[in-house]
Amino acid sequence: MKLTRRTFMKVAGGVTAAVSIPMRNALAFKSLKPAVEVDNPLDSYPDRNWEDVYRNQYKYDRSFPFVCSPNDTHQCRVRAFVRNGVVIRVEQDYEHQDYGDIEGRKPQRSWNPRMCLKGFTFFRRVYGPHRLRFPLLRKGWKQWADDGFPELDWDAREKYKFTSRGTDELLKMSWDDIIDYVARGMIHIAKEYSGEEGKKKLLERDKYAPETLTHWNGAGTRCFKNRGGMGLLGVIGKYMGMYRFSNTLALLDANVRGVGPDKAMGGRRFSNYTWHGDQAPGHPYVHGLQASDVDFADLRYSKLVIQVGKNLIENKMPEAHWLTEVIERGGKLVVITPEYSPSATKADYWIPCRTGISDTTIFLTMTKIIMDNKWYDTDFVKKFTDFPLLVRTDTLKRLKADEVFADYHAPELDYSIHVQGLKKKQREQLGDFVVYDLKTKDFKAITREDVGKKMIAKGIDPALEGTFKVKVIVHDEENKGGYDSHEPRWEEVEVMTLFDLYKIHLRDFDLKTTADITGAPAHLIERLAKDCATIKPAAIHYGE
Repeated sequence: MKLTRRTFMKVAGGVTAAVSIPMRNALAFKSLKPAVEVDNPLDSYPDRNWEDVYRNQYKYDRSFPFVCSPNDTHQCRVRAFVRNGVVIRVEQDYEHQDYGDIEGRKPQRSWNPRMCLKGFTFFRRVYGPHRLRFPLLRKGWKQWADDGFPELDWDAREKYKFTSRGTDELLKMSWDDIIDYVARGMIHIAKEYSGEEGKKKLLERDKYAPETLTHWNGAGTRCFKNRGGMGLLGVIGKYMGMYRFSNTLALLDANVRGVGPDKAMGGRRFSNYTWHGDQAPGHPYVHGLQASDVDFADLRYSKLVIQVGKNLIENKMPEAHWLTEVIERGGKLVVITPEYSPSATKADYWIPCRTGISDTTIFLTMTKIIMDNKWYDTDFVKKFTDFPLLVRTDTLKRLKADEVFADYHAPELDYSIHVQGLKKKQREQLGDFVVYDLKTKDFKAITREDVGKKMIAKGIDPALEGTFKVKVIVHDEENKGGYDSHEPRWEEVEVMTLFDLYKIHLRDFDLKTTADITGAPAHLIERLAKDCATIKPAAIHYGE
């Protein structure tokens, strides 16, 4: 019989009146078993089959690794576990040290673990009720295609809801039908914008700037701008899949214009990096290299980490353990953000600021404080920065070696050519630079590779501060001989080190002014400047 709670209470409460307990309830009371007593656990142990319930929760038939790439650039290598044909869980895969690139380079073991909470729950999205399992097509666009893609004047845009797409209905389509509509749309675009008639439409009707047609070359397929989102790229091949598709559009162009393979044009590639914002084009302007980053594994050895506009703890969770390791090692963490972010809660101190140009202003002020207090490493600054380079005060351009030395011939470069890929034309445009040598009290030419030990090998001790007079070759119509003239015309100009120019530039960035501009506390800016000057090594991590 079934022993209910009510029956148990009746039986247990009737001990003082046992004679009145009905036989049926008494039998129920007898069904209770005493707890198992184990005198010697080494001799015997009670039944443990119940443990299998918990073991079977994690039982799986097979597992496979994959790269988790829902909508980010982390590409965490994780492992999925499958049971009865269904992914039951996803876990971190501690194998990052075992795989590498085609040249045999492998990451450090310290990259483990990698995966965030989004990755842990990714399989729920796969099997969730909101996952889109079929194509959808906007009703107005379908009608436009069915009508033969008429020209989209204002009335047509209204009719087919190109001006109010968010209010339109989405139609469920089969894969065969949607592929047909996509192909028809692509053919229409390729035909619409090919040839002189297409050029006229682009310039006169669609108001494209003439320079945007520089690489159009008469092909409508050049109007296809291919750049897949992160999630899409994870499906069709990370980064490269969309670009391969762009190249295959040359087949469409060959069909539309009737040209051969040598003249067929593919689509236009919109880089997944360059078009994300101003970071990609900004880096070469400032640093000469495109976003040169250190290995994240180096971050763990930093004694000071400055996070600028960065929320590594919340937004870059797979990388957050690097900050944890810095903290564990006794390093200092500073966060500069407008909001008190999760990363700011982990910081030794947080510098609040206004959005906009606050970060630039704060760092320029820190530079002024370090320079004014001479907290910098003079030897390092001379060897590894451009501060000793001389700049003409009349043009505010760097003084070039071929301006100072009439018979100057630029020496051959090694690292810049063979490693960084510097082209001959770029080498000629950049030229070489000039410093004032304190040893010889004279001007000396240096190349872009004369840094560190190479500068020492040349016996040059560049001046970090100073204003000098130097004679330069005049480049104008009167000096017709140019560099090859036996009698070049000279003039004397004033030059000064870039270090001194920065001193002038930074005069406006005093603590009070910067605090007013940025809203950042002045004492924290000064504290950070002192930390940057005294704590080594340091890492500055910015951007999202």
